[in-house]
Amino acid sequence: MEELQLLSRQKPGEVIIDNFQELREELSGVLNRYEHLVYTDGMLADAKADKKELTRLRRELDDRRKEVKRAYLAPYNAFEGQVKELLAMIDAPLEEIKGFIASMEEQEKVTRRQEIEAYFHRESGPLGDLAEQVLASPAFLEDKWLNKSTSAKTWRTAVDEKIAAAARALGSIQATAGQHSGALTARYLETLDTRELAAYRERLNAVSEAETSVPLPTAAEDRRVGYKVLKLTGTPEQITQALELLELAGVSCEELEDGMPQPMPELTTPDFDSFVAFDIETSGTYGAANGDGPAEITEIGAVKVVDGKVTERLSELVNPGRKILPRIARITGITDDMVADKPDITTVIRAFSEFVGDSVLVGHNIKASDLYYIDRAARRAGVRLENPFFDTYLYAKRWQEIKGWDNVKLEYLSEWFGIQQKNAHRAWCDAEANAELYEKLKELR
Repeated sequence: MEELQLLSRQKPGEVIIDNFQELREELSGVLNRYEHLVYTDGMLADAKADKKELTRLRRELDDRRKEVKRAYLAPYNAFEGQVKELLAMIDAPLEEIKGFIASMEEQEKVTRRQEIEAYFHRESGPLGDLAEQVLASPAFLEDKWLNKSTSAKTWRTAVDEKIAAAARALGSIQATAGQHSGALTARYLETLDTRELAAYRERLNAVSEAETSVPLPTAAEDRRVGYKVLKLTGTPEQITQALELLELAGVSCEELEDGMPQPMPELTTPDFDSFVAFDIETSGTYGAANGDGPAEITEIGAVKVVDGKVTERLSELVNPGRKILPRIARITGITDDMVADKPDITTVIRAFSEFVGDSVLVGHNIKASDLYYIDRAARRAGVRLENPFFDTYLYAKRWQEIKGWDNVKLEYLSEWFGIQQKNAHRAWCDAEANAELYEKLKELR
């Protein structure tokens, strides 16, 4: 067995035992004698000798394995050491840059938090003396608001909603909580959530009843249960507040009919022949971070299409109640002087609502832009706009790669389809172009 040697060679990505089959056969021959060998009491010395020989043989093979492994890994270890040295050279400035970026991002979050708090203070009038406590609530500020990817429009909308919800809830608590008003207010401010307040009030009442032996007035002892059918009319905020008041007062409510405004349903297939195509222009804004207010509508244009043919048109300039940005004025041609004597958006949005009726609304990129301004104006004017809508921009995106379009802007698609735009970036013109674009897109199906 002393002649048994492992012969190998290696190269990057490969290690080969040249005489593996020979070794395997010789080793099998050597080990065959142990297959049926049974040691007896008198064979201890033989067993020790066999152990010594097999141990030696195993050690020689394993030593060769380790030798090959070291030889095989030596180039890589040298390579790895050099690469680590190079990486260390990069890591020194990289870590400094990472630290700088992290500190700047943290500063951006601090700045964003200050912007949010400043906006909150401007809009927190409905909260009265409890505004600071609402702002300090652990449930008020959401971490995602501080992310760079969260737009100012998004977090401002969220702040407005939280202020409105908190004002409703706190008003309900003060109106119904009686002697437990302070405790319920404190409990609410922990979570800004009213869902557990009714149960919490019941527990407070139970404790109060257990601690006093003063009998309740006769009227309060009347536990007979009855019901009345009421019709509540109001804004979504008012209805929500009314229901919260009833719940906090311990009155059970059952919803029999819902006549509240509903969100606009989105249509994704151009399979209808009658609709209203519309477009708006706005004043533009420098942004809240620069101390500017939100953009406001300066023009609404619309065309009514019945069975594929334009039957009516609407074009109204709007006094936005603020200055129009010079850049926007250059693009649209709408100046402050042009809108100075025009009606405000409340008047125009009501006219637009009457013009639209129950028609499908069609527009280009309206889901991400126009509908926000239209919906906000409608809410201010107390108008219900629940029409379904179809966005030609989103539908065109489906065809962009197939058609090889460079983009799906209204101007580009109008030129591609041969649609005339007499005065692009004016609402009435873009609305007419969009009506034609819808018909062209409809033919692609």
